[in-house]
Amino acid sequence: MWRALEARTRARPADPVVTFVSASGERTELSAKTLANNAAKAANALRDEAMLDPGARIAMRIPWHWQRSVWALAAWLVDATIVTSGPTHDCDLVLAGPVEAAALSAGTPGATGPSEIWVVSLHPFGLPNVSVPDGTLDAATIARIQPDAFSPDPSAPEAPGLAGEGGGSALLERAAALGLALSLSTGERFLVAGEPDDPLAAWLLPTLVPLACDTSIVLSPGDADVEAVARQESARIL
Repeated sequence: MWRALEARTRARPADPVVTFVSASGERTELSAKTLANNAAKAANALRDEAMLDPGARIAMRIPWHWQRSVWALAAWLVDATIVTSGPTHDCDLVLAGPVEAAALSAGTPGATGPSEIWVVSLHPFGLPNVSVPDGTLDAATIARIQPDAFSPDPSAPEAPGLAGEGGGSALLERAAALGLALSLSTGERFLVAGEPDDPLAAWLLPTLVPLACDTSIVLSPGDADVEAVARQESARIL
């Protein structure tokens, strides 16, 4: 994973990899360099603050947002498995958006568990949450003080990257295959409005597809003016 992200950063550090445009028009663009720096900070937080070992399970409840790209890549950099549905009690950490974290901390049936919950900020610039539910921690506050360089553990075994879907090089291969199936071409910008129903696509499109296919994704919520966003971003709607 890190090699793929580094390769993109070396080739075209300033070119966008992930762009998020909200329904109200707020825009956040992550270049290859910015994405790598953010993913490195998040990965260091997972490894050094959450003390996650390779093979750890992270329950991820982050909505369709650029933060999904950052934290999913970070999880894979530390050789963790992302668990996208079901109870969280057998996971080592929960990463959730503010609404999702509030539901989890309030004890929504079927979703609760003893895992520590980190609340991921959905601020356009990733600033810390103004407040978080009792018993949870602010992910931005933890990650922002971490180094923006990451050193993978060369002795770590390749852990499954996405529960039920395989990991490591297998996920990169599936990302490349997904890009081929979608007829993505090198350098293309593509727009995905709202989280896809296919659970594999929902996690590979904002993370590994741009790296495996040398493309750039634009994320927007389903209630955005998709045609306007596509024109603004010169992106093909998928």
